Amino acid sequence: MQEITLNSQKINFQKRYSSRAQSIRISIRNWELILTLPKPGFFQSKESIEKKALDFLESKSDWILKHIWNISEKKESNPELSNYSREHYLKYKEKARKLCEEKCEFWAEKMKVEYNRISIKTLKTKWGSCSSKKNLNFNYKILFLSEKDRDYLIVHELSHLVHMNHSSKFWDLVCVTLGSKEFKKYKMLID
Repeated sequence: MQEITLNSQKINFQKRYSSRAQSIRISIRNWELILTLPKPGFFQSKESIEKKALDFLESKSDWILKHIWNISEKKESNPELSNYSREHYLKYKEKARKLCEEKCEFWAEKMKVEYNRISIKTLKTKWGSCSSKKNLNFNYKILFLSEKDRDYLIVHELSHLVHMNHSSKFWDLVCVTLGSKEFKKYKMLID
């Protein structure tokens, strides 16, 4: 774990090198800030990449602080979000399935879309996904989110049945369905 000071606040982050990364990126996974860097190579030294990475973190300080604050707030208000044990998953899996089935049925009817199957999983880096076969996967921790976040997550995945991307048409569908433009660039806990 490394540390950087952004706007007078010390922030811990994990630095990773990836041979697949073409640029510097940040994400939040398992409640931690992750800085992913391209592996040093012929055109860029490790020192050069790390200098650019620190500059990048500073340029994204508002985003980082906002998301770290939101995560801290959600974790403090609901410690269930931090529990990754198998027992925890098994205890809540069926409750999460029932919730997702009810919400998907409600929203799919409103949106006039059809899906095949709903799966409940213990996902560490995602809240949900939609396959090209119209199968929906949800993180069982949807159970511990606010009603607004639950509805957003369900509508987000159902919208992928119409648009399998994050185009402006996709976001328009999400916003129209939920009745608010605030969801246009709404990002949940994990980017």
